[in-house]
Amino acid sequence: MKPQSLFIVACFATALLMSTSPSALAAKSPAMQACSAQWADMKKAGKTEGQTWPKFWSQCSKDYAAKNEGGATEPEKTTKSSKKATTAAVDESDSTGSGQQKKDCDAKWGSYKAKSGAHGWHDYFQFMAKCM
Repeated sequence: MKPQSLFIVACFATALLMSTSPSALAAKSPAMQACSAQWADMKKAGKTEGQTWPKFWSQCSKDYAAKNEGGATEPEKTTKSSKKATTAAVDESDSTGSGQQKKDCDAKWGSYKAKSGAHGWHDYFQFMAKCM
């Protein structure tokens, strides 16, 4: 890339970043608004005592959540519906025939692998899950 082209791209990227307002990038949670206002007041008064914003935010968000019954940890509501995965309970107790069953499945795996061209751990575990 030519130096002139690189300079033009860098100037465009800088202008684009500067045109984005900081408030558009900030989170809009009530906890963030309250803690940001409190942090700004502390900075103006010079009472941050060497504390950084991340440390202050960590404690402030916890305090806000405690005072407002979990307000800081509530996710924003979306219009997209989320599907929950359902899992079946599996009894993983070792039955008396499970060792023999695994040996039988291992023997079947060899012939299945030769017949289907399956290979690798993923295919093996998929086969074993169906076999057992």
